[in-house]
Amino acid sequence: MPKYKIADIVFSATHLFPYVKKVCKDYLYEGEEPVETELNVTMEDVEFEKSLSKLTFPDEYFESLALYRKFLEYALFHDTIILHSSALAVDGDAFLFTAPSGTGKSTHAKLYREVLKDRVTTINDDKPVVRKVNGEFFVYGTPWDGKHRLSTNSKFKIKAICALKRGEKNQINKISKKQMLLVLLNQTLRPKKEEQVDKTFSLLGELLDSVSLYELHCNISEEAVLVSYGAMSKGE
Repeated sequence: MPKYKIADIVFSATHLFPYVKKVCKDYLYEGEEPVETELNVTMEDVEFEKSLSKLTFPDEYFESLALYRKFLEYALFHDTIILHSSALAVDGDAFLFTAPSGTGKSTHAKLYREVLKDRVTTINDDKPVVRKVNGEFFVYGTPWDGKHRLSTNSKFKIKAICALKRGEKNQINKISKKQMLLVLLNQTLRPKKEEQVDKTFSLLGELLDSVSLYELHCNISEEAVLVSYGAMSKGE
């Protein structure tokens, strides 16, 4: 049974299809740390994921989503949540760009790589996880990294979270914890059990107290990178 390490959590998993092990290959773990939990995906889990989708994909794809859900449900009570975002690091500081699908998160992250080049590490372009470790918040790469398959098995301390909006001019402003919470509630897994809901809200509240929060109105240009990074890197 293969072992994996994601967000510093070691777990084992059984697989119905070879595809999932291929997707998770960069997170295979052969170290000495003990396995914390065993995650087993059944065909019932696969059918549940299929019922949530309006699109048709092979069963192996839905197995990967089922494993993702099981991991997050376990990891939640180890101070770990998912934030649908493009996460990247510049000179060791992590920045999360979040917005509804189709707004341009991946495009903005791509511009960062083009403008700042080797200073940028792409952590995850779609589904990074955030974990509180010793009172600080870090973002981690995961195997679930969107259609462009852009991610690294890496960990960086979060400096800022930025909500993206399209605009003709590039302008960035700090926003309140309440404003960002309304954004992030739509970008994280929505649990149904009361204790999971309480834990999610608690972690989000602590996260928003710990990092700088911004809203960026931007177009698709190199200037958008200079405007956003210029402000966020200085905490302005």
